[in-house]
Amino acid sequence: MSEIVKYHNDFNKIQLPSFTEIEQDLLCGLMVKLKEEKGKVTFYPWDLRNILKSSYDNNSLMEFVSSLKRKFFKADFTIIEKTTRGEKEVEAHKTINLFTEFAIYVYASSKDLESIEIQVNPRFEYILNQLTANFTAFELSEFVSLNGKYTKTLYRLLKQFRTTGKAYFEWEEFCRVMDIPENYEQRNIDQRILKPAIKELSKERNLFDQIRVPFKNLAYEKEKTAGRGRGGKVSGISFTFKPENIQMQKLENESQKIMSDEQKYLKILNNMKLNQARFNYNDKLWQFNDFDFDEFKIIAIELVRDEYENLSFGSIIHFNAKDQAQFFRMVDTFRKGIR
Repeated sequence: MSEIVKYHNDFNKIQLPSFTEIEQDLLCGLMVKLKEEKGKVTFYPWDLRNILKSSYDNNSLMEFVSSLKRKFFKADFTIIEKTTRGEKEVEAHKTINLFTEFAIYVYASSKDLESIEIQVNPRFEYILNQLTANFTAFELSEFVSLNGKYTKTLYRLLKQFRTTGKAYFEWEEFCRVMDIPENYEQRNIDQRILKPAIKELSKERNLFDQIRVPFKNLAYEKEKTAGRGRGGKVSGISFTFKPENIQMQKLENESQKIMSDEQKYLKILNNMKLNQARFNYNDKLWQFNDFDFDEFKIIAIELVRDEYENLSFGSIIHFNAKDQAQFFRMVDTFRKGIR
């Protein structure tokens, strides 16, 4: 099951300074979870691996999230508010960070990553949570499959124009949001950024078992103003592509319906099984072993510490629920106890 990411188009104005491909993937994975949860959002190692579609080890994940922590607080957003000072109207240019908190939890003994916890700035909750017609929509799985950080940023920018097939950006603003180095000459921008991104975004992708291209017939053209030198100074850039048709909109709507509670909990259980999640329950430590979704059963192994604090396997216990509702509550209880 693929997940559709939705966010307010104001998000496209936020510069993601020097974000790598992996860091952009994690950011969009965060938005998926923010659709389901409010306030602080917690990611466990298996959540990160699931987003990245890869089995990175704990050291790699620690490296990713540590870098992410440093860079997240550089991702800011300028709000222009009109107000009055005395009898005169003034504009307040406020720079506000997208996140207010980013905590990395590690085990005291091993220093291995336990989880990360992120708090979104309340001023920006509308950007990520409010569902209106002003949203951009794209497939997280498709986004993760793209190669190149500039490709991913351009993907985000163009998706807000998916139904019109035409996009225009002032050149300075485009370079700012794309995080293009200031010392890049125009030919370098074409050869190293724009042409590779256009090629990548024009490739066929498999989405919901259907072959599709992110942006069909994608092309760009720079606009210039008269000036010295060959052709004048670049003032803007236009992109054109084939607009998404009603079938893609239907595809999104169907995907929203498909993601039922059953599928959400099945996904959680599969992740717990894949990662052999360890959780505290009734003052004991357990390791997730298996489950039977139809029988409302979870199988876990008790972990017992010896006098030297070494862990060994103890009893195998079958936790049974009488119905689906109780089963889902049991999953939630075990998930909250994950360590």
